[in-house]
Amino acid sequence: MKSIFPFDYLLEIFINNYYICTDNPKNTDYLCKISIMTVKIEKELSKVKTHIIDYASIKSILMNMGYVNVNDKINHLKKKGILKPIKKGLYYHSSIISNNILSKEVLANTILGPSYISLEYALAYHGLIPESVHQLTSVSTKRSKEYRTEAGVFSYKQIRKDLFSLGLKIEQIRDARFMMATKEKAICDMIYLTRGISLLSQKALIVFLEDDLRIDIDDLKDIDIEVLRAYYQVCKSKQIAILLKLIESI
Repeated sequence: MKSIFPFDYLLEIFINNYYICTDNPKNTDYLCKISIMTVKIEKELSKVKTHIIDYASIKSILMNMGYVNVNDKINHLKKKGILKPIKKGLYYHSSIISNNILSKEVLANTILGPSYISLEYALAYHGLIPESVHQLTSVSTKRSKEYRTEAGVFSYKQIRKDLFSLGLKIEQIRDARFMMATKEKAICDMIYLTRGISLLSQKALIVFLEDDLRIDIDDLKDIDIEVLRAYYQVCKSKQIAILLKLIESI
């Protein structure tokens, strides 16, 4: 079981008891299995409040602590499960001493930028679809891509640069912030970016919203129609035009 005590407290206890622990080969206390330097590294890594840390930052921490073979030490920390790779040059600090709570939303913004959370995950976040969505879906100006990590699956769909900044909001979670589509933007993205569907009538759109996405049309009554209008003015999509007329008629 991981400890919930502060690192300074754990470090003091560990240093004070290190020799006693190691003098007794039968002692299986968890802390005795951790080197003092590992605990000190954990202390430095824990200063990154999001627990998401890049290679350059890790390298700086290790070099300041006197390590020369930085890559060897990073591989050692990976084997111990202290550093978990997300993608090349990006890691998640999974402490073996304290409970680190990772925000997948913040991680989604970090893995590929610029990006914001949208589509199914945002619709569930705003309470428009009943099912929980496990894959974290985002939109980016960069090409569509999917990342499969120990923290989960993160998918990104590409959008035009002139549509990117419309209908976004900053959400706060603990000590970090992340960018999320408003419910209006998430619906527009869902309709505009979903390939292989033909939504050229209000009837077809209603079927898509109610049957495929399981959105209750009545929940769209308080939608900010100005976001939809702004979205349409940029993309000129027939499907967004039909959505706009549908919302106006509710």
